[in-house]
Amino acid sequence: MTETTTIRFLGGAEEVGRSCFLVEGTKKTLLDCGVKLAEEEEEFPLIEMAEARKIDSIILSHAHLDHSGFLPYLYREGCRAKCFTTKPTRDLIQVLLADYARLNEGSAYKEKDILKLLKSTTLMEYGKAKEGVVMHNAGHIIGSAITELQTDGHKILYTGDLNLRPTRLLEGARKGYEADTLIIESTYGSKKDKHPSLKDVSNRLVSMAKETFANGGKVLIPTFAIGRGQEILFMLENYMRSGALEETPIYLDGMVNKVLRIYRHNALYLKKEIQYRILSSDDDPFKSEHYFVPKTKDRSDVFEQERAIILATSGMLNGGPVLTYVKKLGPHKENTLILVGFQAKGTRGRELEEGAEELTIDGQIVPINLGVERANISGHSDHVDLVDFARNVKGLKNILVVHGEPEKSRELADALQKIHKKARAHVPKLGEEIELR
Repeated sequence: MTETTTIRFLGGAEEVGRSCFLVEGTKKTLLDCGVKLAEEEEEFPLIEMAEARKIDSIILSHAHLDHSGFLPYLYREGCRAKCFTTKPTRDLIQVLLADYARLNEGSAYKEKDILKLLKSTTLMEYGKAKEGVVMHNAGHIIGSAITELQTDGHKILYTGDLNLRPTRLLEGARKGYEADTLIIESTYGSKKDKHPSLKDVSNRLVSMAKETFANGGKVLIPTFAIGRGQEILFMLENYMRSGALEETPIYLDGMVNKVLRIYRHNALYLKKEIQYRILSSDDDPFKSEHYFVPKTKDRSDVFEQERAIILATSGMLNGGPVLTYVKKLGPHKENTLILVGFQAKGTRGRELEEGAEELTIDGQIVPINLGVERANISGHSDHVDLVDFARNVKGLKNILVVHGEPEKSRELADALQKIHKKARAHVPKLGEEIELR
């Protein structure tokens, strides 16, 4: 007999950020628990702490803060649930959450709460079941997972953040699942969202770098600590190695360098050719003569360089060292800032994307005269790939579209309804509870 099972959308519904979905039947399972990073004020999932203490298990799809950032708070408040995740994700949250707590002095949790979370983790290998949970490569960042959850006669497939296309470091996610309920992300769910090929976007980025150097400027790439930063480093290093881009110091500022080491330690989760380069030759792609870390607090050693490429966190310019570079480089038109990932509403990155002529940073108005360009090196699938993934899921009764701005989520839901005519395709609202068929 199939028990009544519901899903409550405590975050990540009609928004990008604070993904958090509570599956309730005979047991309570939480899918992710992140924070919504914004320039003004961060937002947290709508979860009551009395309820958090009753959660039986947590599934963490990957390490990014919009999926993991609120978890230590649950453990601070007495949650004792097992947290199912992969080894790379466990290693990444160890540094990412500690950095978040350090930078946010008013953070809801401390290091001891992060340790409680880490002690509660149950490590998963792709394709191997534990207690009704199976994880598969999601292709988004190292260790990211699509999750199959068997509960009370229901089979739920949760994509987390999904990328079907292979990158320089990772294989793309596979297609061909079976489930009665699909919870699918929609970051790029609009038909207008079409990602260029990796080759085209790589050539564009290198072309912009060359043009900037010819004008006597520097290139600033705001990047997420995990995922895009490592992909861009490999891309630039390969172009310099081949001679297609002149040798230039690449400065890593923020957590990018620390995360690079975690990637190397978890090489088994990377593409076979990357593993081979690390283990079977002197050609270790994680160790390059072109990579540098700033030596001075004011970054004067970086600014003194004739030319440089700077990768600095954070990717949406919410905070972090990237803001130091924007203040210094922003007023000068010979420099170029390249946005490489999704820019959420309410962030400085979105302001720049929409043509802002000035930004307010630390109470100071910074004129934006440098060139602002786009080179979309995304870790997310676009509309065509999201539809293709969902088309290849058999047996669907419920399609729940999350992790997207409202219009993008609705557009994807409409497309999926036309394909799965017998299923219910729905865009949940924040706080909504849905009973599964």
